[in-house]
This record gives sequence, structure tokens and C-alpha cells, in this order.
Amino acid sequence: MRVFLIMIMCILGLSANSISGDVKKMWLKDVNLTCAQTFVDMRKYPKWIAVLELKNGKKVVFGSVKVMMQHFYENSHKYASKMKAMYVSDYKSGDLIDASEAFYVFGSRIVSIRGDDLIPFAKLSDAQEFSSQNSGHKILKFSDITKRLIDYLR
Repeated sequence: MRVFLIMIMCILGLSANSISGDVKKMWLKDVNLTCAQTFVDMRKYPKWIAVLELKNGKKVVFGSVKVMMQHFYENSHKYASKMKAMYVSDYKSGDLIDASEAFYVFGSRIVSIRGDDLIPFAKLSDAQEFSSQNSGHKILKFSDITKRLIDYLR
């Protein structure tokens, strides 16, 4: 499974993409902000938005990192050749950041709308600060997020 994630990172291009503020609002302007997996209106929970962007320009919104990765693992055959990028919301700034470049806090007191989750940050220092303030157990890279971990968080 780790090899599969590395392949996805190569497909995504490992760029340091970031979409912030007004650009984020415009980028998501015509996007259905209902989570594709749980059907929750994500306008109420902007800190948890995660997005799969397909090569055809379609954006699929999810309620958190865990939900997006769960959906991805269950439907990887649909996305492997069609995916352009994966984005997650930086918990500190709210900006959408390239999922493959983020740092994820595992095991903190803070939970998403779907319970235990991975909390993404653009900067390692922000993840470390958050982890120490919120009893985080570990900071992970994208390549550390396995199907087994996502299944554990469910």
C-alpha cells in the first residue's frame, strides 16, 4: 500500500500548491461543497475541507482527510489515472494545501466532524506546536497515511 501512495504522489507531481483566501473562495465558487462520502454541507466546517481535483477540472469535496482517504482507498481504481491533485485544509490558516506536502497530526484531542482524524498543516513547526498543545501522538507525512491507518481511525 505504501508503494501505491508513492505512485499517487508521483501522479500529483509533489508541487507546493496552496490556495488561500479569496482565491480559495473563487476556486471553490462553483463546486458542490457537500461531502461526497457523508453528505455533510462543508460550508459549516471550512477547516476540515479536503478536495480531490480531477484532470477534467471536477473537484470532489470531502469532510476531512480521513474521509477523503477512505473514499480514495475504496475507489482508487476510479481515480488513479484521472487525478490531478489532492488538497487538504491547513488547520492553522484554513488555506487549501497540497496533501502530499502536508504534515498530519495523529492522535490529538481535537477531532473532526467524523471523529478521530488526521489534522493537516502546511508547516512542520505548526504541526509540532499543535501536537504539543493538543496531546498529539505523532506527526506523519503523506506517505505514512496507509489504508490500515485510515481503517484504524474509522
